[in-house]
Amino acid sequence: MAMVIHKYFGIDGAAESTGVTVVIDIFRAATTAAYLLGRGVDKVLPVATKEEAFLYKKQNPDCLLVGEEHGIKIEGFNLGNSPYEVSSASGLKGKIAVHRSSAGTQGVVNATGASEIIFGSFATCSAVAGYIEARNPMTVSIVAMDGAGSEDDLYADYLIAKLTKKEPKPIEEIVEFMRHHPGGWRFLDPNNREFPEQDFYLCLSLDAFHFVPLLRGGYLEKVVRVADDG
Repeated sequence: MAMVIHKYFGIDGAAESTGVTVVIDIFRAATTAAYLLGRGVDKVLPVATKEEAFLYKKQNPDCLLVGEEHGIKIEGFNLGNSPYEVSSASGLKGKIAVHRSSAGTQGVVNATGASEIIFGSFATCSAVAGYIEARNPMTVSIVAMDGAGSEDDLYADYLIAKLTKKEPKPIEEIVEFMRHHPGGWRFLDPNNREFPEQDFYLCLSLDAFHFVPLLRGGYLEKVVRVADDG
């Protein structure tokens, strides 16, 4: 039986998702999580609120707090929700990162009906597609946290094309489209320091990593092969 693919939007869509679920937040949470794991963080704990993050830090002082509210780095956090900031940070290896964002981590924690949860981004796209193909589930839910026509929606269509053996839209076209999209041009405004230009390119960099950010026991971990998910 062929897999059935559903596309949903936002937190409500995450709550509706079933089966193997890919939560998408290209700008920037899913990409930030991929960079955290790619830079040697052991696990990423997605949370809904900064209060949860601070409580975890109180109980586990060695952890890192990563994230934002309204796009702005939360006061008292180690890092903002920025793949560029993560890419240039030191002291990440072996740490647990507690990650809070306004959209992406909300989708992860609300996808309670999913059998598996993947945090999807262009940075891990081929690995995610390959993982799903190898699992060959009956149901796949793809949740674009931003709305129709957003970068998340474009990624959803890109992933669906790969899963259905169709030709996805070239990444170069997506990058050019996003240069003129409200979701993208905020990063290209030199006066907008909370949204560095480097994040724009890192978030739209295809297959920077060859692992899947998979939720296990509440934490996102790196999975390289299906066999790892014993």
